[in-house]
Amino acid sequence: MRPRVRSAFTLIELLVVIAIIAILIGLLLPAVQKVREAAARMKCQNNLKQISLGNMSYESANSTFIPGVSRTGCCWGTWQVPILPFIEQDNIFRLYTNFGGLDNIGARYAAGGNASVANKRLSVFSCPSDTPGTVGTITNHNYVLNAGNTSFYQTQIPLGCASGSAGCVDFGGAPFGWYEDPAMLAAGGDSSPVNYSSGLASDGKAGRPRKIAEITDGTSNTMMAAEVIQGKGGNDYRGFTWWGGAAGFTGFSLPNSGDPDVLTGAGCGATPLNPPCTTGSTASRPRMVVARSKHTGGVNVSFCDGSVRFIPNTIALATWRALSSASGGDIPGSNF
Repeated sequence: MRPRVRSAFTLIELLVVIAIIAILIGLLLPAVQKVREAAARMKCQNNLKQISLGNMSYESANSTFIPGVSRTGCCWGTWQVPILPFIEQDNIFRLYTNFGGLDNIGARYAAGGNASVANKRLSVFSCPSDTPGTVGTITNHNYVLNAGNTSFYQTQIPLGCASGSAGCVDFGGAPFGWYEDPAMLAAGGDSSPVNYSSGLASDGKAGRPRKIAEITDGTSNTMMAAEVIQGKGGNDYRGFTWWGGAAGFTGFSLPNSGDPDVLTGAGCGATPLNPPCTTGSTASRPRMVVARSKHTGGVNVSFCDGSVRFIPNTIALATWRALSSASGGDIPGSNF
């Protein structure tokens, strides 16, 4: 009589096989996540490369770098508008009207037909490692231009300190202009409420375009653009780069620092969802945005020579500030 052939696994054998599969998945998952993050980081670096090349093409055509914000400050467009034709987005650029408008009734960055631009999410401005966010229907993005080593007011910190005095950080120049006019500093950076018929001294003086010759520290030693994190929760304006107060970063604080961003005139959202933030600008911490990313250990940045590098959070503060200044005469340290 032939012995009976067993045709199925026992329960113990089945549990052992399931346990082995679970262990293999547990070992494989971190590797898959690392590969996915490496691909996202490479895409992020490619985006910064395109932005850098677009800005350099703009410079070739106009003899200046692109303006960081329009001449009216917060609300008549930022660098994201004039760069569009130079990153193969000319059709979108043609939808935008009244960039830098000096008027009370013309379209602002998200008014009228301009909303069709500000409501678009552009892949070249978005890091795949971050979760897309919006403020209302307006899209947030992940890349901002370098406003220098201090604040968006582009003067010393603390405001009004004597150059060379203890604790005074001098503004070392920047490749892109923000709210550098003294009258704009006194007005908080923006004319609000807007009333250009009043003849404010700050009218039309924001965002002065810089010539490449003004980068006397060297284009390979001066950052052009960096990452920021998109705000979450509907009222966080980090990454709200159609608006002047969120379209730049400064090197005053280290990348991914625990220091707060200063979003005067906007909102910070819910703290558990977002990095530290305040809406109150002070003499010791005026309006500024810190470079931040979802990548482990640092941020991607591009330089004014078109190169792209990953900068670790552990970079020396003096080196980071030197890289964010364009004409400070400072030399990056040995850890760069």
